[in-house]
Amino acid sequence: MSEITRRSLLAAASGLTVAAAQQQPGPQRPNVVFYFDDQVRTNELGYNGGQNIATPNIDRFASQGCRFTNAISSYPLCTPYRAMLQTGRWPSLSGGVMNWINLPSTGQSFADVFSRGGYQTAYVGKWHLAAGRLAGTLKRGNPPRQIAESEYVPPGPARMGYQHWAAWNFHTAYRRPFYYRDTPERLYFDEYETAAITSEAMRFIGGRDTSKPFFLMMAPHPPHPPWKAESTPEGSLDRIRKDLHWRANTKGRRDTRAQDPRCYFAMLQSVDEQFGRMMKFLDESKLADNTIVVFTSDHGEMMASQSRYDKMVPYCEALNIPMIVRWPGRIQAGRQCDTIFTPIDHLPSLATMCGLETPSIVNGKNLSEQVLHGRGSDPEDALIMNMSSHWDYPETMTMWPEWRGIRTKQHTYVRWLDGAEELYDNSADPLQFRNLYDGRKAPAAMEHSRTRLKELLEEAHDLFPPGTEYLNWFNLDRNLIRNALGPIHG
Repeated sequence: MSEITRRSLLAAASGLTVAAAQQQPGPQRPNVVFYFDDQVRTNELGYNGGQNIATPNIDRFASQGCRFTNAISSYPLCTPYRAMLQTGRWPSLSGGVMNWINLPSTGQSFADVFSRGGYQTAYVGKWHLAAGRLAGTLKRGNPPRQIAESEYVPPGPARMGYQHWAAWNFHTAYRRPFYYRDTPERLYFDEYETAAITSEAMRFIGGRDTSKPFFLMMAPHPPHPPWKAESTPEGSLDRIRKDLHWRANTKGRRDTRAQDPRCYFAMLQSVDEQFGRMMKFLDESKLADNTIVVFTSDHGEMMASQSRYDKMVPYCEALNIPMIVRWPGRIQAGRQCDTIFTPIDHLPSLATMCGLETPSIVNGKNLSEQVLHGRGSDPEDALIMNMSSHWDYPETMTMWPEWRGIRTKQHTYVRWLDGAEELYDNSADPLQFRNLYDGRKAPAAMEHSRTRLKELLEEAHDLFPPGTEYLNWFNLDRNLIRNALGPIHG
């Protein structure tokens, strides 16, 4: 099939989907589209001063909604973020302390709440809340159990209440992405991943029961590594500048053909294009006015800032995430909000905005008044953490040593497992060049942070143990069998 023919067919399908979406007037309760991308450096987006690529669609969206300048990934790693997001609970209670784990359903997660509230719920994209191909091992070097379709998440409790499903656990086959529905048959999209996710989301909306509102989560994987040419949309690298702009705190870059940072930006530009396509679809379907849209990310990416790569560290490039919320006529366009917002706050906030009850087991704060009006009881701070020193295994003091900390609007305070401490003034020193603690006299802000960290750790039932302690939380197939409160039954 020629590219022109394929595009024509996709355009026709898109038109049919728009027509289907317009069949009947929408429900009174708002729809929700929650779009969270993987590993987005918030400073690379145009509305935040990014210079390496243009992001006109995300920038336009930012001008239409409320931009949160203190949205943080309080545990900057894929599965812990997803567990916090879906459950509204601290990692010490959700059990989301590392990647590749099976978390038991509480029946009180995001999609459970919205399904009980009469919503049609859908998940499209990367899930990463299953043990997948690491089932059968908890230690590096041990062979995992062989599973025919390890990316498949079967219907039932493992899907945490989502009804429509076009997802996979974790893979990086971006140019020929595969996914699953309700059987272990591997299905393939015929578009690059970000485009495929958008097309699937549009099909879901076009085929839904229009008498009910919908709750849709979209989770694209790019620009998560690998940053290789074959991981980018075809032809996209030609549009990326050769002389990238680097943050002033960048040190020790390790650019290679197999880890080319230009690929990151080619992938991120595709996210912008496809997010714009989704917003255009909502406009053309006459759904935009009654749809709350959230754009955010699971965590950032260091990309040689502070001589670091990846995430799992307490610095702004890893912790700071984009977050924009739009609801035409209900949220003032172009507003900026400095409220501290963490992943566990989404569930209670959106549930309240949609007239639904928040489960009592949720730890997050209801920040709906801040989202809607920029007022209400503002959180003073948030607990930030890294609970294991490897992203896939319960280890201690290895690749990413464990830490806990406090994030306020002005300061980041960190205590490492070995007792080392750091304090940064994010207002005066946004690139975190200078640790205000010299190991001798602690500034007043540090004394307060030490006390406050102890309080928040107690609130979260977090004893700040070494990462190896979490070996006892899982059986060999990586099923959660206990949390900070003790054994999990049923």
